[in-house]
Amino acid sequence: MKANLIRFIQSRYFIIFISLIVLDQLTKILATTITEPIVIIPNFFALIYSRNTGAFSGIFQGLDNSLLYLAIISGVVGVGLFYVYLRSWTAHTWMYHTGIILFLSGTWGNFIDRAFYPEGVIDFLSFDFGLFIFPTFNVADSALTIGVIILIAMSIFETSGKHEKK
Repeated sequence: MKANLIRFIQSRYFIIFISLIVLDQLTKILATTITEPIVIIPNFFALIYSRNTGAFSGIFQGLDNSLLYLAIISGVVGVGLFYVYLRSWTAHTWMYHTGIILFLSGTWGNFIDRAFYPEGVIDFLSFDFGLFIFPTFNVADSALTIGVIILIAMSIFETSGKHEKK
């Protein structure tokens, strides 16, 4: 386990992990200076400062202690998945490492907000698709979502490949 931790710290995945968390936190700090929406592409993309005490798209928002529970869940998932990931470090492909690192950096980026800001997670990226306005999100949400998509795709293709070989 210790050897895998050292391998991780010496790898490009560690640099990606730390860089995404730093980028997430820096962009959130900058987002706090937004007092009015900044339209980047009219009727499509704007920067809008908001706070979210819930999870994705505001689910669980407004429930008693939701921020505390989500912080605990984020922390436990972040630590647990990181532990499992390190235990099996050498058994994975670069694509798996990438998916996990994106997922973990997103989890930790939002955990920091939940643990240290009683106002909740800072969101600021807003996309408008005509009648559908996508929930405002941040860099951590983006990393987490892309990581999950990679892991699901790998799971589907690895499973379908195993069935084809039989």
